[in-house]
Amino acid sequence: MAVEVVQFLVRKFVDSLPEEASDAELAFSAHFYDVKAELEKAAISPANADELRVCLYELDDLLAECRMLARRPKTPAGCFSPSEAWRSNKAKKRVVAVKRRVLQCVQSDSSDHAAALEDRAAAGFSRWTTSWLEEGRIHGFDQQLAELEVMAFGDCASDGGLTGVGIVGMAGVGKTALAQLVFNSPRARCRFFPRIWVCLSRTACAGADVRKEVLQSMLMALGLEEEVILTMDGGNSLAEMVLAVHEHLKGKRYLIVFDDVWDVDGWYADVVGCQNASPTGDEWAERLAFGLPKEKGGVVVVTSRLPQAAEKMVGKSNSHRVRPLADGESYWAIFMDAFSKERQPATDLTIVNNMKDEIVETCGGLPSAAKTLGEIFARSLSAPASTSSQELSKNK
Repeated sequence: MAVEVVQFLVRKFVDSLPEEASDAELAFSAHFYDVKAELEKAAISPANADELRVCLYELDDLLAECRMLARRPKTPAGCFSPSEAWRSNKAKKRVVAVKRRVLQCVQSDSSDHAAALEDRAAAGFSRWTTSWLEEGRIHGFDQQLAELEVMAFGDCASDGGLTGVGIVGMAGVGKTALAQLVFNSPRARCRFFPRIWVCLSRTACAGADVRKEVLQSMLMALGLEEEVILTMDGGNSLAEMVLAVHEHLKGKRYLIVFDDVWDVDGWYADVVGCQNASPTGDEWAERLAFGLPKEKGGVVVVTSRLPQAAEKMVGKSNSHRVRPLADGESYWAIFMDAFSKERQPATDLTIVNNMKDEIVETCGGLPSAAKTLGEIFARSLSAPASTSSQELSKNK
């Protein structure tokens, strides 16, 4: 099924761009059209399907963000505001990085594909997530959400200490969705301010520059202007930024999500520890934990496919392994949400309804698979009438 899923995602991306490379509502359009040209002639195989699938999900997110940036009104001088300029610069870096990854995938044969995957970090590629929650489109997590809220929030009347929660599990099982539900829950909104979402990736331990990007993201979320953040660029800039994060969080009950953690070194380790640490001078640069005050009862949530990565950041005591959804109706609801969003109004639902049991079984315990299948079936049933039920069965 992997190849069919990628073929669908390629069609979706290609169809989302006009024929002419002059999309006025798309920032950095030249890069997107370069990718489109490569994908239209690419041979998709089991060797490159998994990596291309990740790239295409990222491209889908980037298209939406870049079109939004292009529509934003500019200042009279024709420039973005400082915060929008910051976002534009980050978006451009992500577009260039994912373009490089796509080129590596489609231009590499199976013999050197493994080597190309090892270059992923060097290319600066990272999966990107946000705290945004698509209301009504996350199903089946009520019980697990309740368990996580007990772990994270405990007795809401108590203060003191920093609580760490790890959310672990295989790809596509719903770790980010659960973190989004916790982040946006009424209890979190009422109890914590600020709430900060930081997306990490395989490159999260590549060196000091990435550490700075993590801290810069946190400082932006805390309301610092880009000009102020960029002044922290001297020899002890890392220490200066950790101290700045600490000062802006001091005295506040905050919630921070570090999503999609792949690896940690000593700088990221035990962010809920160091309760009585009193660093001075350059010592501030030694630990991310020094930037997180512990006195007001904050919460740090870490999601990762690797249990050891989450445990190293927040400890073993509060770790939740995400369970596959227990009932087929949850997968069916996710499938139908995606299917309804993509399908044409006149689409006949008979074929889909008759295949419900097969579709639910094909999901294999992964909510992300249900979503992708819904998009595939919607596109297939919207194709010309010559599309046969045998073709749909191949997509399973």
